Amino acid sequence: MAVTLTYGGLNINSGTTYSLLDGFDPGENAKSWDEARSYAGTVAQYNVTQAHLIEVHVPLLIVSDSITNLRAAVAAINTLIDAGAQSLVFNDGSGAITYDCVQSPRVYFRPDSLAVNKFKTIVDLVLYRTPE
Repeated sequence: MAVTLTYGGLNINSGTTYSLLDGFDPGENAKSWDEARSYAGTVAQYNVTQAHLIEVHVPLLIVSDSITNLRAAVAAINTLIDAGAQSLVFNDGSGAITYDCVQSPRVYFRPDSLAVNKFKTIVDLVLYRTPE
């Protein structure tokens, strides 16, 4: 089964306009700890919070039939980013995992020779999600 990946309902691994490249990294939950004296008199650690945001890296190849449509495909991602919190749903065949992404920097479109001549661009979509 092919990997499916949607961001805010947009299929960003369609294989036509958007294709996921190697290097997808959903990030790992990191625990933060607090130490307190236990009932036995020793020091014990307690998980206090996982409230920090986790960085997600989504490398994408975006392909179109014109420079105008290529800009529009990048703008579609930026429109979702500007709209606020979105869900990122990843499914590699073993079951869907949903990540709640609360913020992201906008995707930058580089009008380099690949974009101008081949109507392709590679972008690194960086999302910040809440811990699971």
